[in-house]
Amino acid sequence: MITPIKRNIRHTKQANLLMCAVNGDIQSTNSTLAYLGSTNPGLCKMMQETIHDLGDDEVWCFLLRCFATHRTTNHQNCDRRTDREASKRVDQAIIEVFSNDVNVAEISEKEFVLIKGLDNTEPMTRKAAAYLAGLRGNQKAIPILGDIIKNDTIDWQIRAVKALAAVDDQACVQHLVMALTIDREILHREARRALHHMGGKAKAAWMELLQHPDSHIRWEAARGLGEIGDASAAPILAEGMLDENYAVRWATADVLASLGEDAVPATLTILCRFPITEASRQAAYHALHGIADSRVQERIKLLVEALRNPAANASVPVVAHRLLMAWGK
Repeated sequence: MITPIKRNIRHTKQANLLMCAVNGDIQSTNSTLAYLGSTNPGLCKMMQETIHDLGDDEVWCFLLRCFATHRTTNHQNCDRRTDREASKRVDQAIIEVFSNDVNVAEISEKEFVLIKGLDNTEPMTRKAAAYLAGLRGNQKAIPILGDIIKNDTIDWQIRAVKALAAVDDQACVQHLVMALTIDREILHREARRALHHMGGKAKAAWMELLQHPDSHIRWEAARGLGEIGDASAAPILAEGMLDENYAVRWATADVLASLGEDAVPATLTILCRFPITEASRQAAYHALHGIADSRVQERIKLLVEALRNPAANASVPVVAHRLLMAWGK
């Protein structure tokens, strides 16, 4: 049972409703969720403040059950769940109170409830606990979030991706890559956003994805490496100028150009080692001509001019080799 006055309570009426709801009263549960699902932001905020004021293991357990199974004890948790939009507002309000800490005491209480929830025998509770724990940055949620991406519905897959992005740990990358490759719709977009958010942690994954059989994934990988801006990826990136797909070649050339002088040796190496095709000529020209540094442009001027002329393909490897030999000197 919850003790009535654990902290300073701002809204006594709402606190009494919440306590009765936690103790199994269905009418009070209806009223509590009516506050959380209200279209009036002030009413929702009032109940959220009450949750924080009255925060207790039992309160957080109650909210986790509401979010996970839409049930309290053995009862469907009420009228709010028959209205899809109201139900979404309830869930969002619960997500917000779990994600935002307004006092020190509730941090450990939430963590205790969510970690316990990760071992719950009820699958929905386990998933919900992993999602909420992930939003709080808890690494213990990663394996369950990965399983959600493998096996669950699109709504839960999207939730898992967002939670993994919040955890922001190297161990999340493999699961985000899986989400990226499942489809090209909303899950793909969420996974791409999450991987970009991971920054340098995703570098190895992006480099591996440059060899993916799907050209769209290769294109995403080139762009992902471009956002990181790490010149050490230039050698494998430069191979993208030979890709059979136009978009991949162009994305690769854009990234190489953005890397500037650091990408020149890798670009020259490709021009020396592989036959010059019309496609690779255009990509190399785009990569080298796009470098903004005027000093670099002066050094590669002859090669850029050769690449500009489709009839000059035979001279390109010779000029590129000469530049490559002299580049580090």
